[in-house]
Amino acid sequence: MYLEEIDFLSLIEKGESDVVEFKKTTSVVREIIETVCAFANHNGGYIFIGINDDAHISGMQISDATLKNLANEIKLNTDPKIYPTISTVSLKGKNCILISIEESPLKPHLAYGKPFIRVASTNQKLDRDTYYTMLVNKLNGYGFDYYAQKNATLDDIDTHELYKFVDITNSVRNTNINTLLPPEIILQNLELVKDNKITRAALLLFGKNPSKFFSNNYEIKCGFFSDDMSYDHILIDKEYNDNLITNFSYAYAFVTNALKNETRKKSIQRKEKAEFPQSVIREAIVNMLVHRDYRQDIKSTIEIRPSSIKLTNPGHLFKPVITIEKLHKFHSSRPGNKLIAKIFYMLGMFENWGGGTLKIINETLKYSKPKPVFNFSDGMFSLTLLR
Repeated sequence: MYLEEIDFLSLIEKGESDVVEFKKTTSVVREIIETVCAFANHNGGYIFIGINDDAHISGMQISDATLKNLANEIKLNTDPKIYPTISTVSLKGKNCILISIEESPLKPHLAYGKPFIRVASTNQKLDRDTYYTMLVNKLNGYGFDYYAQKNATLDDIDTHELYKFVDITNSVRNTNINTLLPPEIILQNLELVKDNKITRAALLLFGKNPSKFFSNNYEIKCGFFSDDMSYDHILIDKEYNDNLITNFSYAYAFVTNALKNETRKKSIQRKEKAEFPQSVIREAIVNMLVHRDYRQDIKSTIEIRPSSIKLTNPGHLFKPVITIEKLHKFHSSRPGNKLIAKIFYMLGMFENWGGGTLKIINETLKYSKPKPVFNFSDGMFSLTLLR
């Protein structure tokens, strides 16, 4: 939702609606957060702060602390947490706050424990049937990747990468996809086109230039550090910002090349044993990509230190279906991005949805390593492999 001032003024002149709300000040923060929730559960929208109910632009004093506190209040009082874009805009020479909210793939959201939805220019409590329908859709895995990306066309897809994927999945999964089909039909058959529009999943997986549509949402930052605590002395620092499949290959190579190999000498033969099973590294990186929250403009990170390997990404546990405790045993499948998960499965990069974390644990223990540590805090998920 990137509009110029003239577009905002046109919206404001039309008054409050199902996509526009005015607030004079931030003092009515509860009403603001309920509106954020209502927009996220509907079709998205804009909240202008510094504008009266009659559309008069009064403006307000705005500091960085004002924007930060507002973002924190929204995050703390919504569930699942909502991360709208909050910025300062100049309208007719007066500063106002603009909160831009997209329709959320994780709806239904709650504000202060209650679900709201936008109806005309009002916020109303979500009825039970609609709430249940949204909940079922979310639990079925319809996430960020499922939605069409505005202004994306087939020209944004790297068809060479798409056909390379077809060759691999035909070999690995025996899918028998016809390699003579045009790319748009292949994408459609893979559910990567919605209503004749390119989905976010297609761009993340096979896009020529994902940064055209996304910022840090898909990047992986890898670091090889000399000690266990500081970020001052980094031996190798890499950032990968290609499509997800290529990013996976780069990140996997980074980790495996940085790890030590144990050499065992038997008679005249030398045999090398990797520090961790390749299956563990592969599963850990795939899980990071499949389950991350792509709404957030935060890079996934991999830190290699003398005592550990730590993979971190923004994500959700989707309680009570998934909890940290349930990750230690076979559990129900809940991929955060169903379409992305499907493509990585077709590539043969993981096997059983719901069994990945258990596989990481068991394979690591077989290598006589300490039990991996899973953690979820403040919207960030991490997996630590202890060396």
